[in-house]
Amino acid sequence: MDANFFWRAGMPSLMLEQRLHHHICLGLSVILLGTTLVGCGSGESKANKESQPEEVIVPKPKDFNIKVPIEMRNVVLKVFDNSDNKLVLEQNVITTTNLKVTLPYILDRNRLYRVEISTTPSSIVYNFLTSKYESMNFTWRALVKVDVSNLTQAIFINPSSEAIYQRALVRSGQLPTDENQYPMLITANQLDLATGDVDAALLSAFKNLDIPNVEATTLFHVFSPQDAHLKTALYANTYLSFGYLRQWANTYPDNSFVEFAHNLAIDLRDGYLDGKTLRGDPAPLTSLVATTPDNIDPAKNTIIGIGTTQKNAREQYAASLKQAVLELADSFNQSSTNPKNYSNLQQRTYAGVMPIADPSTPSSVRLNGAGDYRRAVGFADTSATCNGSIYPCKQGLIGINLINHSLPTIEYLIGHYQDSTQNCQLNVRADGWIELIK
Repeated sequence: MDANFFWRAGMPSLMLEQRLHHHICLGLSVILLGTTLVGCGSGESKANKESQPEEVIVPKPKDFNIKVPIEMRNVVLKVFDNSDNKLVLEQNVITTTNLKVTLPYILDRNRLYRVEISTTPSSIVYNFLTSKYESMNFTWRALVKVDVSNLTQAIFINPSSEAIYQRALVRSGQLPTDENQYPMLITANQLDLATGDVDAALLSAFKNLDIPNVEATTLFHVFSPQDAHLKTALYANTYLSFGYLRQWANTYPDNSFVEFAHNLAIDLRDGYLDGKTLRGDPAPLTSLVATTPDNIDPAKNTIIGIGTTQKNAREQYAASLKQAVLELADSFNQSSTNPKNYSNLQQRTYAGVMPIADPSTPSSVRLNGAGDYRRAVGFADTSATCNGSIYPCKQGLIGINLINHSLPTIEYLIGHYQDSTQNCQLNVRADGWIELIK
């Protein structure tokens, strides 16, 4: 008989699921006071009601300004309410250059929205490396929090936003092997954590990359801007972001842009640029990251211990990325036209730097850049006992969305396991659910 067992990794043990919900209800009573103004003149009293002009409140945001790194033509733009997957807007787009769309109604600031760009059979995309338009096939997504501070909200859709989306799916408890994917399950907190994962791995490449999409008429302006001395951070991020594409194309020149983004998203499903997939992920992965060793010793679950284990992979990838960034800058003669900014590209670090010593209290073991920084599974010290057991043990096995560096994590175990001979399957999910299916 088939059986399904569901366990939850949480505090203080696998069998206990704790949920905490805060419901705060605020009641407000508003008292409107009318003021009677008495005027003195001919001896008669006169009541006047002072009127104030009504404030006109403009719904925000009213428009989305869609920002993509390279020009796309004949694509489809869709906006979804990510809470219920309701389609808010669909629009055929002739070109992504200066693309702004007006929303059909006011968005709920307490919800996430999902913006997608998909190619069609007639789509062409500008390849900045060859200066040609090419036929490509992909869908990129960006999960968006509503910003009401301005009438227009910039939406950045790029390889990083797609990787964040894929990582957020995993953080929400989903696996690539699931029959269906439900983006509606992603919470704002999981989106924030996924964004942090990808930004750390990519050194914040493509993050808020507010440039004109690259095409023939903007190519020189983007890579050799006249105001580079005023926008040094944007200049550096532009070359870093497109440097990843140049690095990929140096090894895989065919269909480089799409394949880079596709493989990047697969690699970063586990949150790290480590050349590895989640356990059981059937998607083939092509990566430029040298083989990263597994972290298997809980005694080395420190930033020094894991940073040392990942040192070779991290530094090799950083050197390759730096070379690609400088090659791209050289192709636009930046050493002579923007010498100060070019020098900054030469001197910047392309990977995190290990501290001299480990912190005195448990802390994050992650360094920016390439490498596998998941803590080894297990305890370094097992002399304590728990729950009255006569055997040494420790409590606390948590999902990865609860940040506690003092407790072991299931991060290395996340994935799908299957024993075809016994018809047994095991799913370990990032939110702490563990399923045994037979």
